[in-house]
Amino acid sequence: MIDDDAKKVLEAVLFSTPEVLTAQNLASIVGNATPSHIRSLTQALNDEYERTGRTFRIVPIAGGFQMRTLPLYRTWVKKTEPLKPVRLSQPALETLSIVAYRQPVTRAEVEHLRGVDVSHSLRSLLERKLIRILGKDKAPGRPILYGTSREFLSLFNLNDLKELPTLEDLDLAPSPPEAKPTLLPAPGQAAAEPEPAPAETEPELQREAG
Repeated sequence: MIDDDAKKVLEAVLFSTPEVLTAQNLASIVGNATPSHIRSLTQALNDEYERTGRTFRIVPIAGGFQMRTLPLYRTWVKKTEPLKPVRLSQPALETLSIVAYRQPVTRAEVEHLRGVDVSHSLRSLLERKLIRILGKDKAPGRPILYGTSREFLSLFNLNDLKELPTLEDLDLAPSPPEAKPTLLPAPGQAAAEPEPAPAETEPELQREAG
């Protein structure tokens, strides 16, 4: 398949699916292509989109590719298909942050840092597929190890965990602005928003409110 035809197939596939597809996935779909060739074709398509003033781009997300609308057109896109934000409680957001930066991490390690029981938060994050079970630790009792998922990367518009802001960056910013994704989420997705913060808990270990 010549490059012009391969680009058309690639564009059609990415346009028609809300899923994140890896370069390997796309290479098998296009046929007669390698992952590196797919990456070259996506760059060529993005160059064409920019040159012709198109309203979307193919972006690297969660280790794969997805077609997303430019944020300039967010207002009009939301009128046709309002995006419902993914709402997470403050305990869930705190637990998710610890898992993201400390993974692989056990429940006991998260509870040590938060000072409360986190079983409800972990269960909620697992149900939302924002975290996943990585295996079991070698410590006594073989506790479960948790880490973030591809859905986590997609929700926060990250290609991989290396794109997370460093803890030093967060410490240096006294009042960091809310992070804005460079492109709109895929249809049916929206950035996570915290629910109203619950009352502050006591420092000793206790069960967090549901």
